[in-house]
Amino acid sequence: MPQLSVVIIAFNEEKHIEQCLMSVVDVADEIVVVDSFSTDSTLEICKKYNAKIIHQKFLGYKDQKNFALDHATYDYILSLDADEALSEELKNEIIKVKKNWEFDGYILKRLNNYCGRWIYHTSLYPERKIRLFDRRKGGWGGNNIHEVIQMGKEAKVKLLKGHLLHWLYDTYEEHLSKINQYTTISAQEYFRNGVKPNIRRLVINPFWRFIHSYFIKTGFVEGKEGFVISQMLAFSCFLKYAKLRRLYKLSKNKPLGKQPHFVIPTHNGFNSKSNNQFLRVGFDAKRAFFNHSGLGNYSRNLINALTKYQPKVIYTLFSPKTESRIMLQREEQINIVSPKGFGRKFWGSIWRTKFMVKNVKRENIDIYHGLSHELPYGIEKSGAKTVVTVHDLIFIRFPHFFKPLDAIIYKKKLIHACRVADKIVAISHQTKSDLMEFLKIDSNRIEVIYQGCNAVFWENYTPSQVEFIRAKYELPNKYLLYVGTIEERKNLLSGIKAVHETGIDIPLVAVGRKSEYFYNVVLPYVKENNVCNVIFLEGVVNEDLPIIYQNAECFIYPSLFEGFGIPLLEALVSGIPVITSAGGCFSEAAGPGSIYVNPTSHLEIAAAIRKVCDNLDLRKQMIAQGKEYAKRFSQEAIADNYMNLYKSLFNNK
Repeated sequence: MPQLSVVIIAFNEEKHIEQCLMSVVDVADEIVVVDSFSTDSTLEICKKYNAKIIHQKFLGYKDQKNFALDHATYDYILSLDADEALSEELKNEIIKVKKNWEFDGYILKRLNNYCGRWIYHTSLYPERKIRLFDRRKGGWGGNNIHEVIQMGKEAKVKLLKGHLLHWLYDTYEEHLSKINQYTTISAQEYFRNGVKPNIRRLVINPFWRFIHSYFIKTGFVEGKEGFVISQMLAFSCFLKYAKLRRLYKLSKNKPLGKQPHFVIPTHNGFNSKSNNQFLRVGFDAKRAFFNHSGLGNYSRNLINALTKYQPKVIYTLFSPKTESRIMLQREEQINIVSPKGFGRKFWGSIWRTKFMVKNVKRENIDIYHGLSHELPYGIEKSGAKTVVTVHDLIFIRFPHFFKPLDAIIYKKKLIHACRVADKIVAISHQTKSDLMEFLKIDSNRIEVIYQGCNAVFWENYTPSQVEFIRAKYELPNKYLLYVGTIEERKNLLSGIKAVHETGIDIPLVAVGRKSEYFYNVVLPYVKENNVCNVIFLEGVVNEDLPIIYQNAECFIYPSLFEGFGIPLLEALVSGIPVITSAGGCFSEAAGPGSIYVNPTSHLEIAAAIRKVCDNLDLRKQMIAQGKEYAKRFSQEAIADNYMNLYKSLFNNK
């Protein structure tokens, strides 16, 4: 099978480069980043993905990209910009190509995101570009800004399915700024090549750009954004030739010598009882975009599951910002809405709490789903039916785990959300019981829908992939595993004591964000007692977690209280035995095949560890029961449950 070098040029790309790198880790045998001396966190992000970093002063787009090709180890190349990423379908296509490389080059369809909207019309779609190729048969050519892969005359190429996702511009201001920059470069390039700014190019070409984009390529379907894009394309075309004309005027004695909303899907949509229309579902996406742990995982897993198994729906994600966010799996199927205009970064939280309602109404959302305990004030006036997910009531049950003001704010938001929501989703029966006990909510308004886990945990991995992850994180041959935020409520110290104080000779690997509890409680204990068999892993990306799970002896989760506990499910799916806390919701997540202990007793935890590790038959039995129990939490089942809820609300709208 041919090996593939992914090459990327970069300069201050912290905003997008991580989602680019995340999308290629499964296809790349090598990642080469040619950096023009970035001053932001670009290089730190690249190092997380073991990229080979080469520093090079910017040579111009075409020459910089050819320089990157020269520093690739392998002849088969995937060349990307830092603000591009592979869709899941395209990634799978490239994996197939690697197994049977038949053509000299492969054409990718680029799908552009403009101010939070994926543009399926205007001249921006589809942009067909060769980016996957054999460098012995082609390389970068053409003009700067409009550089292209040029293949030999006899080269054979093929169009691949899926999309090359491209985050074009976040604001109109950014677009105008880039137009000014790129038209200057293009005019200079044309001047050097002797292109003349005649009347056709100066007048007819811009007019034709607008007609082609807005009418022929049906940009009008995109509404306001389609009109703006078409106008911007025309203006860019005009400005390029106007600048070229000026260059000739300034150099009369030296005649030396195109810059470039989510759209209604093309498939049949959801049929309501009364008419045939698309169901429009909106989500609060702040945590899906920026939270790397529990609430973020829940939000991403749900949205990813819905876009995969319930694609005949228009999904709109509302977020106060979109810069430097986590990328979702099928981004071409979602519409992103965020506040725009002057000062938007400063009032984003206020927008999310209240003013977002205007956007919900403007987008004609049928169902608005608050994914984490809250709904915006005034949402009941938007015309949308509302759902709120409640994960737990820990800030009410155990307020001492929170800062006093935070607990008050969380409770106030939850009470409001539960009051106005048409339906409340509890992620476990434990949470439903807490809602009924503490907030006196009628049980008929609450529906229990369990969480799922990321699809990557259901996959099988090759021995070479396993060895790569073992080497990357320097994992021991045998280890116990804990995954979760290292905070007081999750009680990692009991697990550490179980291993250290009872002489268990298998190291405990802990993966998770460190809170004050780690620095004030866990770390002092480790240092004072000279604990040497605990490993705290840093910088673990989600895509690596399944292999870390699958190779552990067992999973230790001595949490004092949870709303559900996604790491428990991840462990079951990964095929390792689970030891967790007795009582609460833990049996709902971990099932009948797990071992339940008193989380405050390190001796009881230690006894369970020895029982699992010393009894091979018990271990096999726990793994089999766990995998069988986990089937009820598949992504498809979760997506079906939520879509049935949305449809029931829509039909009663």
